[in-house]
Amino acid sequence: MLSDTILTFMVLGPGVAALIAGLLQKFIGDRGAMVVTTATVGLVGILAIYQLFSFTFGGPDAVHAAGTEGATGAAAHVITLMPWIHVGDFHANWAIRVDALSIVMMAVITSVSGLVHLYSWGYMADDPHRARFFSYLSLFTFAMLMLVTADNFIQLFFGWEGVGLASYLLIGFWYTKKAPNDASIKAFVTNRVGDFGLALGIMAIFLIFKSVEIEPVLTAIKQNAVLVPVALAEAGPVREMVLPFLGMDLPALEVIGVLLFIGAMGKSAQFFLHVWLPDAMEGPTPVSALIHAATMVTAGVYLVCLVSPIYEYAPNAAAMVALIGAVTAIFAATVGMAQNDIKRVIAYSTCSQLGYMFFAAGIGAYEAAMFHLFTHAFFKALLFLGAGSVIHGAHHEQDMRNMGGFARYMPLTYGAMLIGTVAIIGLGIPHVWGLSGFYSKDAILETAFAAGTNGVAFGQLAFWFGIAAALLTSFYSWRLIYMTFHGPRAEPDHHSHDDHGHDDHHHGGDPHESPMVMLVPLLVLSIGAVFAGMVFYDSFVGHHYKEFWDGAIYTAKENTVLKDKYNVPEWVLWAPLMVTVTGFILATFTYLFNRGVGKRIADSGGPLHAMFQNKWFFDEIYDATLVKGTRWLGDTFWKTGDKKIIDGLGPDGVAGVVKWGSRRLSAMHTGYLYHYAFVIIGAALVFGAILFWRSGGA
Repeated sequence: MLSDTILTFMVLGPGVAALIAGLLQKFIGDRGAMVVTTATVGLVGILAIYQLFSFTFGGPDAVHAAGTEGATGAAAHVITLMPWIHVGDFHANWAIRVDALSIVMMAVITSVSGLVHLYSWGYMADDPHRARFFSYLSLFTFAMLMLVTADNFIQLFFGWEGVGLASYLLIGFWYTKKAPNDASIKAFVTNRVGDFGLALGIMAIFLIFKSVEIEPVLTAIKQNAVLVPVALAEAGPVREMVLPFLGMDLPALEVIGVLLFIGAMGKSAQFFLHVWLPDAMEGPTPVSALIHAATMVTAGVYLVCLVSPIYEYAPNAAAMVALIGAVTAIFAATVGMAQNDIKRVIAYSTCSQLGYMFFAAGIGAYEAAMFHLFTHAFFKALLFLGAGSVIHGAHHEQDMRNMGGFARYMPLTYGAMLIGTVAIIGLGIPHVWGLSGFYSKDAILETAFAAGTNGVAFGQLAFWFGIAAALLTSFYSWRLIYMTFHGPRAEPDHHSHDDHGHDDHHHGGDPHESPMVMLVPLLVLSIGAVFAGMVFYDSFVGHHYKEFWDGAIYTAKENTVLKDKYNVPEWVLWAPLMVTVTGFILATFTYLFNRGVGKRIADSGGPLHAMFQNKWFFDEIYDATLVKGTRWLGDTFWKTGDKKIIDGLGPDGVAGVVKWGSRRLSAMHTGYLYHYAFVIIGAALVFGAILFWRSGGA
């Protein structure tokens, strides 16, 4: 295992680089900021990849040499940096937690981030604010590393909010334009909804366990320890603990599982809370590759797998994870078929693939979920950076209707995009070989079928939704390839919005290949997209999965789901290939041999196409209900409740009465002596009459 000093540098280094680039730009210049951040994150990425290979092929002792024994195997190795919050039973340190999960996530985050930093040297070459951009990239990398190496839920929440902040800054990087500003606010607000659930989940964890440290909480669940909660519930075994709510006694682990998953739904753009992800494409393309392909959006998957003991004993919460994931996989795939912006097609692809990961976790196949997270990082980052190369070479054109025939102008980018496409559709021959997506996606589908036959909730539904999503994924992926790289050059008939925040028509001129500084990351990611699945299959989900995960992932039934995937019928193995080939044939017929068919379908504006193109009208529904409803509610409380009732009957009302009375009284001050004499005499008569009446007229 790497030394504690090196591990500490790997986590904190990007944060220090972000500070240097952001605060010292005037002294070191844009190039200095770019060198510091790229060199730091690149070095950390190399160390993380080395650590992953060392752990994978060097055995569990490579990471657990300094660890302690836990309830189900070797515990994580923890490096305590400093005390943070110590109040009564509430203890939270700044610490680095290293286990199989964090090793995988560190390798994914830092390797993709390092390549994105390098790629950005070419992509952002003409931007006047490069130092700020690279500072934000490194800040995001640091926050993500803090999240995946957190030893307690408070540090995890710090990283969780940190990546939300960095995402907001990066999506709205071109803040002088309205669209990026609106997109960054939409992402930030949507994620706050999910983060509220996560915060409540962490509070519920402390309420039950009197601790926010990850290892003691998970160990207590594994051992079904008897706990004395902070309040509200009686002492008892943790798996039987209940939380009273609105007169009901709800199972505590179910409540915690649902609340944590709500946080994961927001961060990982799952159904209902997915609306921010496509709009996030307003940020620079390297941002899309880093945040919305391989790292931030996978934080929710990591969280669910990290707390696997909770979901093992919260079947209803696990069923919710499986259902939402399955629905997201098919929903996002349908929308991706009808999008014309090259980045938005890939964004909905991300949403769909995250659905695969979640329904795998929901049926108990956490290892398969993490495997797909790992392979997906390579081919999705490859697709996003490939799209960025297309946009850069096409003079910042993003509308695929204005493309066509680009293969002969940018053959290297075309080759990289082909590899990414074949990887994401999961093309491969069972029992023979395939690209990375083949190994991880098929592992998920096989375990889903096995889970369904064993009575796991929504297992069969997830399998069939996954098969349907695979068909649609193949269709829209090849549609992107054909519309962009094949056929004749399209005339720029459509008004488009480019990646640099400009509303403009096609700038003219032939497309051109990107510089080498942008092509090298594509080459490296292509290698991962081809070989990562084959190299790591046996360790992640194959015969050695137990030795690899070694307690980092817990299953109550010795993971019968993962074992049973070897016993599924032969047709289950071939079904993904069949639907993938079907999608390829349909796309080839529609967009290569009969290019006018797709345009006629779009122009016909049928209800189904309109529904998919308008993203199932989620934005319109949310605007009509949540946005306008919230605005109406705010106006009602403000204008009616606050201004008319509270202020009207309170300080404003009193002030109005005083003002009215003062105006009437001031009218009596005329300045004429006979007016004052008349008032005095009149008052004397009135008071005299009152006294006479009270004295009884005597």
